[in-house]
Amino acid sequence: MNETETAPTEPTETREGGGRKAVRSARSWGGYAWFMSFGTILPLPVFLCGYIAQLTFVGAPLARRAYRFGIFLSTLGQKPPGADKLESRHEEAAAEAEMKKPFAERVRAYAPPGWVERRQEPFGTRARVFWFVLVGWWLGALWTGLAWSVLLLPYPFPDLIRKLLADLPSVMTLAPPTALLPP
Repeated sequence: MNETETAPTEPTETREGGGRKAVRSARSWGGYAWFMSFGTILPLPVFLCGYIAQLTFVGAPLARRAYRFGIFLSTLGQKPPGADKLESRHEEAAAEAEMKKPFAERVRAYAPPGWVERRQEPFGTRARVFWFVLVGWWLGALWTGLAWSVLLLPYPFPDLIRKLLADLPSVMTLAPPTALLPP
């Protein structure tokens, strides 16, 4: 080969497309490695700090921010590998037969948020204070632990955690359930 001839190369778009795919795959698996190591442990203190802020009642907005941060911290905002496959599997199952209710909805029927919804009228102030002093504060701690324990599964379910933590004020004080935490 002389200086004027060049070696044949692959088209630029093929190399860049393959490189981008490899970077996306590495990022996805890196996110999953984070979730399986630090992403499982680090949200627990964040959730507990949010719970302590929730106990003060005036710290509820701070608690919601802490919960959002804890959920983000578990996966660093990335979808884990196989998220698309899992979503398509749920869609196929829904198309074939009626799916059973998600875990958060099944638990809700037997938990304080379900009681309040079935009652169709709010509990009185005395009942809510009595509930909080005797039951609500420790049941709220258990509820926060339940929400964190979802991260112990091999696949993150941030929507389930978000739903459980959104019901925490109702669990602690028998307040009417509020809207879900924004994603």
